[in-house]
Amino acid sequence: MSLIFVSASADVALSEAAHEHKHGTWQPRAMVTAEARAAGVTVGGEGAQWPQSIDIDPVTGEFLVFSTDVGGLWRSIDGGATWEPANVGYTPRGGCGIAIDPNFPERVISVGSNSMGSAENGLYLSEDRAASWRAVMKVPMSGREDRRRQVAFDPTTGDDDAGLTRVAYWSRGREVQPDIWGELEIDPGLYRSDDGGRHWTRLDGAADAAGHAALAVHPTTGRLYAASERGVYVSDDRGSTFHRVLDTPATSIGVSPDRPNAVWVTHPDGLSSSSDAGESWSAIETTGLEEPIAGETGRDAAPTPRRNVVFGALRVSPADADRMVMRSLADDWRWLRHVSHDGGRTWRLGEVDSSLAFFPLNARQLMFDWHPTDPDVVWSFGGDWPTRSDDGGQTFEWAGNGQNAVFVAGHFNFNPHHPGLLFLSSQDYNGGVTHDGGETWRYTPVSGEGWGGFVYGGLAISPTVLVGGHARGGWGAERVLSISRDGGASWSESPDVSWTSDRGDPTYGVDVGLVDPIDPDRAFIAGFRTTDGGATWSRMDGVDGVYAASRSSSRLFGVEADAARSRLVVSDDHGQTWKELIQIDGSIDDVSVTPDGSTVYLASQSRLWRYRVDGDRERVLGNPLVLIDTPPTSTGRHRIDSVAVDPRHPSTVFAGQRIDLHAADVGVMRSDDGGATWHNLNASAPLGPGEIVDGGREPQCIRVDPHTGDLWATTGCYGVWVYRQAN
Repeated sequence: MSLIFVSASADVALSEAAHEHKHGTWQPRAMVTAEARAAGVTVGGEGAQWPQSIDIDPVTGEFLVFSTDVGGLWRSIDGGATWEPANVGYTPRGGCGIAIDPNFPERVISVGSNSMGSAENGLYLSEDRAASWRAVMKVPMSGREDRRRQVAFDPTTGDDDAGLTRVAYWSRGREVQPDIWGELEIDPGLYRSDDGGRHWTRLDGAADAAGHAALAVHPTTGRLYAASERGVYVSDDRGSTFHRVLDTPATSIGVSPDRPNAVWVTHPDGLSSSSDAGESWSAIETTGLEEPIAGETGRDAAPTPRRNVVFGALRVSPADADRMVMRSLADDWRWLRHVSHDGGRTWRLGEVDSSLAFFPLNARQLMFDWHPTDPDVVWSFGGDWPTRSDDGGQTFEWAGNGQNAVFVAGHFNFNPHHPGLLFLSSQDYNGGVTHDGGETWRYTPVSGEGWGGFVYGGLAISPTVLVGGHARGGWGAERVLSISRDGGASWSESPDVSWTSDRGDPTYGVDVGLVDPIDPDRAFIAGFRTTDGGATWSRMDGVDGVYAASRSSSRLFGVEADAARSRLVVSDDHGQTWKELIQIDGSIDDVSVTPDGSTVYLASQSRLWRYRVDGDRERVLGNPLVLIDTPPTSTGRHRIDSVAVDPRHPSTVFAGQRIDLHAADVGVMRSDDGGATWHNLNASAPLGPGEIVDGGREPQCIRVDPHTGDLWATTGCYGVWVYRQAN
């Protein structure tokens, strides 16, 4: 029968003061190869989330910000040498437009977005180089795959007394993707701020001209340009009225202070330019854009033309207006970068050196930005990580040192017999294995596909034997056990060992793996068990996934579930048989136990619960399951997805909360008294070099390493983080 849950307390105490120094510090565990370390990479960085916008400060070029689709914002304050997440006060999951103040570069505006609609999206402002943010106009929108230059400052309105550039514009768009869901209000239009982005006003009558447009501003007169499928429009009264100067559909627009009256636009099939601030236009006769591109190896034996080519994302160097870069999109993911050094007349393909990247290089809808004074330096992306060119865009190299954004699929567990060993499987990019606690990693090509793969519940049974569930058909597809016997270099599948993520399916299994703490040859993944180090597997009865084990009693804790209920089950014979302890309506999302097995913490129904196996008081009450109050986010939401007990200090419990619809500002929490009071371990104060670190947002799974005492957090698209505890 199901139990009625009782709350242990009506109140919850949350302390955030000085937690970074009192309890510990966050450190990134970006995946990086030993070879990249030897080549001078300090932090590493694997990317893994789609970039959507980038901007560089127009004064020194030392401050850069870029956004991803669902993995937050990233900043560099050392010219791109290192990157760090910058999401303090920023609750959207991603961004689709960024503009740095051209006169006061510590100020920056970001358009918050997500893959789904959320009322937490909209306009956010930072006035301390992205160290912290505040919402200035929340809008229920998505912004998925909207990569226009949709935010722009007017550089002619700099106000030294106020310390800001007064006029800024935002071209609010329509939703680009038709399958967007969530909180949505589709209302394209043009907005203007007259106080540097702090307050915004919708400009009536500008929607047809500037709604869902790419924006640019004349460097010396302040004329506003808006380019869209309706053509190119200009405004000389700060967006109040517009007139059309070019009626050809445009996909992007570029200007440069090096040649203020020049304007360039891309059309789906070419380029045009103006030398009189947009009053008259002429098509640019180009070379280097029309040649067929060689077919992919194994598909086409000879060069073939690309189909349905569309040009866009044009950026012109502010130091040399003859230098420009743009992208082209085409069918079959044949997406390219193009560079010109003669004002757009001749073009060549930009090349990418991805030798220092951890994950495979995949085609992306590129964006660019130039250094303000050095015409050789231009930034872009290569796959899902930043790239930098020092030859004017002809070649780009990996430059993502510090960016960790991989999504680790399913729950992970440490190997109790091999310190430093951990295999983390990835949804989209296969995964990686480390033997030294995350200092260096090896890419694990589970799927055998060159682009990546969908792998869940990864587990290292030994240094040589790794297993994971490969979903060849996509995220929700059937998982088939894949196994490597050479440390992750090569993989084979076991078709008779498979499970689904559908709780209503008889073959349902949880994406979690565990090695028995007593016998290193016993291990579990989903509802399967091996007793010979992974050589053979058998399906267990009465359990769909094994989450935790008591070190002293050898008791295993797992979950069995159907479409309506979940059951906490235990095994006292190393997984041969299982018995039910309690039954809960809905799902049990994670389980952690104290070392003696007497207390179990459950993540269920978006909340945290405590179950005392030998709790006399609760047994008398007839209800051994107690609700533990945990802090909600600033929006009042609870969504506890993961829990971890510190095996050295059983009264220390960690809870992981992620929202997905927006980013949780209270994500990883720590309690030192079994759940009575909590400390938020996510940064709430502005970032500072070497001080506050924005780690551990949107935790997907949290575990305490039994060998080191460090808390590890794998996150929903914010990378892998370690919280190094002070005690």
